[in-house]
Amino acid sequence: MNSTKINIKNLVKGKITYPSWITNSTYSLKTKYKGNNILVYYITKSNRQISRNFPKEINLTHRLSYVFGFLKGEGPTSLGKSNYRRFTITNSDPNIIKITLEELEKHNLFQKSHLIDKSIHLLHHQESNKKVIKYWSQKLNLPENKFKCFSDEKRTSKFGVCHVYISDVLLRRIIDLIHEKFKNN
Repeated sequence: MNSTKINIKNLVKGKITYPSWITNSTYSLKTKYKGNNILVYYITKSNRQISRNFPKEINLTHRLSYVFGFLKGEGPTSLGKSNYRRFTITNSDPNIIKITLEELEKHNLFQKSHLIDKSIHLLHHQESNKKVIKYWSQKLNLPENKFKCFSDEKRTSKFGVCHVYISDVLLRRIIDLIHEKFKNN
């Protein structure tokens, strides 16, 4: 596969947001160039602007295609409740999560530094919370304050399963639009 360039302005042209989980309202997606980036935004009924910078073009490489497929296959794909507002990167293999975060960062889609504290949940682990947090922190090269352990009865592996929550309604929409674009071609 040669790399394919995806023009964000063309991708969102004529598209709308997912329905709001509170009001069920949808809004037209708009764009505005900002230097080397493009601002994707919408304006709510209360005149609040929800916006986010994206690169003007996304170079869809093999690895990024893998990441988009992984996000679609492993993340929440439902539009019910507030699922459309986020991604969940879930796996027990830290290398897969690391590749996903690195590719999103490399293509200026998401910066790891934007992960909020306690947004990475660790479950199903056999080791102590302290050891599990240290393990995942080192493997993902992220500070320990980003992690939170949950106790449960399913202790399926030594260091458990990691869920990285990225709350970003526009990132979710852009990646879903990319999936739609290639599904229909």
